[in-house]
Amino acid sequence: EKKPLLLTADISCFTLLNIEEPVRIEEIPDLKILAKSAISVFVDSQEKDLTLFEKNKSDKLPIASLTKLMTALVASNIYELSDTIKISKQAIEQEGKEIELKVGEVLSVKELLYMALIESSNDAAYALATPNIETKRLEEKSFVDLMNLEAYHNVGLNPETTYFINPTGLDPENPSQIMNHSTTEDLVKLAKYLIKYKPEILEILSQRENGDFHHTLQNTNKLLGEIEGIIGGKTGYTDRARGCLILILEGPRKNTFLINAILGSENRFEEMKQLINWTGQAFRF
Repeated sequence: EKKPLLLTADISCFTLLNIEEPVRIEEIPDLKILAKSAISVFVDSQEKDLTLFEKNKSDKLPIASLTKLMTALVASNIYELSDTIKISKQAIEQEGKEIELKVGEVLSVKELLYMALIESSNDAAYALATPNIETKRLEEKSFVDLMNLEAYHNVGLNPETTYFINPTGLDPENPSQIMNHSTTEDLVKLAKYLIKYKPEILEILSQRENGDFHHTLQNTNKLLGEIEGIIGGKTGYTDRARGCLILILEGPRKNTFLINAILGSENRFEEMKQLINWTGQAFRF
């Protein structure tokens, strides 16, 4: 099996020094990145964070399928993993990768979560938001309302810069309609919340593939297996959002993390590698 590429910023290769905060190495020039927005944050063992790099971190931008992180968070709150959902015609009509779901097919919430997170299935995400569960019936609008409530009241995201209109992240049919949007700054907050309260979601996102369910799922995150120490990550792409990516990595010291997010990129995977490399070169940990 091909061995993972060890980038120069591979977090396992950081020198472990007795320093409370990362120290900027001034000889390393600032990073230039083409994505519309990007951020890299170091989170220490006390859950305090330090921004290592940021470009337009407060800019409100479409987030495409990064939306599914919030979809999964709400679904994990309101359902049991063993609950079953009947697949509707509307679910299989969602745009995106065809995963051969059938109208009337009954799948578990667990299986749909894995599909939505690993393969970024819009069908699965929509099914989670419109369940045919006798005791917990919801409409898409009600589910999306829960996504926004969760974002603001529990996760602590900014209602002026983060908003969800659907559970998939797909562009709306009307080009003038508002889209699911957030900021890289808010995405870091969401990642920190998942680390603390929903590690099971990150465990799903860390899997390159999974063959336990409907079919063998292949992760859309191409950096899995190429960069060591990935705890979880999520991809996103639409014509209007362009490339989006969030990556959560083990930090250079015990119980620390690195959270990187990129929005509006034409080459999200390469730019993410540049960001990881640069933070490893430009800071002493």
